Amino acid sequence: MNAPTQGKLLEQTLTTGIEEVIRRRRAIHSFVPGPNLSKEQWQKLFDLTALTPSSYNFQPWDFVVVEDVKKREELLPLCWNQKQVMDSVAVVAVLGDKNPHRRDDQILQQFVDGGYFNDEVKQTLKGSIDVVYPNEERRVEHAVCGASLAAMTMMLVADGMGLGTAPLIGFDPKGVAEYLKVPSDYMVVMMMCIGHPSHKELPRQPRRGYGDFVHWDAFGGKA
Repeated sequence: MNAPTQGKLLEQTLTTGIEEVIRRRRAIHSFVPGPNLSKEQWQKLFDLTALTPSSYNFQPWDFVVVEDVKKREELLPLCWNQKQVMDSVAVVAVLGDKNPHRRDDQILQQFVDGGYFNDEVKQTLKGSIDVVYPNEERRVEHAVCGASLAAMTMMLVADGMGLGTAPLIGFDPKGVAEYLKVPSDYMVVMMMCIGHPSHKELPRQPRRGYGDFVHWDAFGGKA
């Protein structure tokens, strides 16, 4: 039998690894006490989260990390008293940026500097931003979509680091935004608890089958 090429071997390893992480990752309901994350661990988590794709590479996400126990106690009622807020080592507010123009010139110039396109194309793209995001509704969609993609990346990275995460959408967004002094250009998309999992989760709930949610050519189309 011929040995696999290096490319095929690498592809096989990556495929196996990502499948393992996806199948292992759970929304954690039970955390156990453990040390806070080090500065290096936080930086690794967010450096990898930053690789999340986004429209125009605008990266419409920011994060507010709350480790302090007293501050989490004050956040608790705003998060509907969900115990993971206190049982984890930190809760992270995942923010969506509703202003896609914030860094447009800087980011588009990076494309020019990297040889992706010339300055003429850059100016055309700058002009298209108002077409793509013409109103508040579209900007909110962009913020929620981008921040949610980043949150999923963060959950997978955290699992790979031996940590557990619990994404919370049950919270008072206005109250949390006021408490964390979030500017009006941003919205709190979700709260993410991060900590040490107890590994006592119940079996995963059944998911819909392939034939139940995959449609071909049009909604309702079968393979």
